[in-house]
Amino acid sequence: MTILEMLEQSGILTLFGIGVVFTFLIVMVIVISQAGKMFRAADSNKVVADKLAVEKAIYGNMTVTTNSAPIIAAITAAVGAYRSKHV
Repeated sequence: MTILEMLEQSGILTLFGIGVVFTFLIVMVIVISQAGKMFRAADSNKVVADKLAVEKAIYGNMTVTTNSAPIIAAITAAVGAYRSKHV
């Protein structure tokens, strides 16, 4: 086996190895991105359920209506005044 044949064989082997590594990396990126989408979808459903559970625990069966806008404005003003004095 001459030096030229060995260089040719090593070049082919190097290109094959690089191809295998890049193929693996591409497949890994696709799998991880799909898993991330799955986990985000599952997590968003859980976050909405948790948020509803917290609101129900805090407010009970009380619902906010359009008539409660003055009450919300008064509470907001009171909180703002408190924060401006106790900063």
